[in-house]
Amino acid sequence: MATRISTEATPENIAIALDMLASVPDQLAELGERLSPEKLEQPIAAGERSPRRVLVHILNCEARAADAIYSALLLRAPLVPRIHPERHWGKLLRYEQFDYDDLLGYFKFRRQVLLGVLQGLSEKRWARDIRQQGKQRRETVYLLARGTALHETEHIQDIKRKLALAPD
Repeated sequence: MATRISTEATPENIAIALDMLASVPDQLAELGERLSPEKLEQPIAAGERSPRRVLVHILNCEARAADAIYSALLLRAPLVPRIHPERHWGKLLRYEQFDYDDLLGYFKFRRQVLLGVLQGLSEKRWARDIRQQGKQRRETVYLLARGTALHETEHIQDIKRKLALAPD
């Protein structure tokens, strides 16, 4: 079942999003400890990513979202270029060449930095926004953080659900 958070940037919803963002590195570490190096490389189901490839995907998406958040906090309604997290960003950075533990360490560091920026933001700063190339709707810092939290949590829940159903 998918986790839900309202799109309204109330203090309660912000706290939920921050808690979700803070919990992701530990959940990914738990998966890494639970699975053998071989299992981390195997697709969790036919035609799907391996747990390591899911981490690569999460890193690519997190990097794009964090970049947009930082831009929103530094600039007035910046125009964020349309760069796809995997087709463009991932192709450039090639995280897939690294092993799970290195990717996890890098993700943990990035998450600490992001949480350090987000924690303690005023209501006004949570409402700062970006314009995305080719889109009419503006995204606020809250909506970007919320979307990142939901996206990452859904991937982790999907892996856990499929691993619980997978035969040993």
